[in-house]
Amino acid sequence: MRIRKLPIQLGQNAEKEIALRLKAGDERAFEDVFYRYYKHLYAIGIKFLKNPDLAEDAVQEIYLKLWDHRETLNESYAIKNFLSIAMKNHVLNVIRDQHQTIWEYLSSEVEERLGEDTTSDAFQLQEYGAILEQGIRELTPQRAKVFRLRVFNGMNNEEVASQLSVSINTVKVQFSQATKFLKDYLSKHADLEGILPIILFFLIS
Repeated sequence: MRIRKLPIQLGQNAEKEIALRLKAGDERAFEDVFYRYYKHLYAIGIKFLKNPDLAEDAVQEIYLKLWDHRETLNESYAIKNFLSIAMKNHVLNVIRDQHQTIWEYLSSEVEERLGEDTTSDAFQLQEYGAILEQGIRELTPQRAKVFRLRVFNGMNNEEVASQLSVSINTVKVQFSQATKFLKDYLSKHADLEGILPIILFFLIS
């Protein structure tokens, strides 16, 4: 899609003004919002999905939801922040749907180790899971298979070696290299604060 620039004439309270217009069903206001924030939202989609088509679909979905629910929009809340959060949640859900085993694994393991309700940590957990999945995608095919079988399927070295028709030593080496890479990847790409990243590091060791 070709993105064009529109002459946007807004007052000092630009966000509130355009939100009020949008809430009232002003199609020009919606068009203003679309072209003003499209590139920002698309960048979020590419960052997480690594796929132009999926990122484009995600942006369209967010704008469709914005228009459908425009009457409930809180004009005191920055539209850019609202759209950014909605976009981030959407793309994380896309990744979760594509790789459900990761979310199930991380959720169950975190709940077991914390021994308490982790609802408040759900979004943070999704972020770490998405970043972990991105890191796994950057592994060589064999290392990715070894890591998934060891960590998410709970197989031991012997079982992985048998399934992949490789030696046990190969499995050990590939798993060691995979975990080292993923720990470095998480350190560089995730905001590692609190108990969740500590648990995540423990789980992939």
